[in-house]
Amino acid sequence: MNNKPSYQALLKERKRLLQLLADWPPVLRGSIRHHGNKCGNPHCRCRDIKKPVLHGPYHYLSHRYGNKTQTVFLTKVKLRHARQWIADYKRLIRAIYRLSEVNFKLLRYHYDKLDSRK
Repeated sequence: MNNKPSYQALLKERKRLLQLLADWPPVLRGSIRHHGNKCGNPHCRCRDIKKPVLHGPYHYLSHRYGNKTQTVFLTKVKLRHARQWIADYKRLIRAIYRLSEVNFKLLRYHYDKLDSRK
């Protein structure tokens, strides 16, 4: 079974992916979560012991970097940007995996044609 992709097709795909990465929009790695909160008023319904009614739900961005997790309250404007940037981050990761796969095939099938500068 000969499934060897053409050298020129792989180079063309790699060039396309690299150009795509060069023009990439903002990205954000994180998760959007929402939950209710309790306020500081001791007589508020959110403080009811048997059946509390929490305020919200509110949206938050959770972002982990190193050993630290940071959380940001998201307004409607921030939420819109965060959703888009997280989606763009996921697309970026898929593009990087695709680029890696192309480079793998170049190395596997066409190592003799590779220039050390590329």
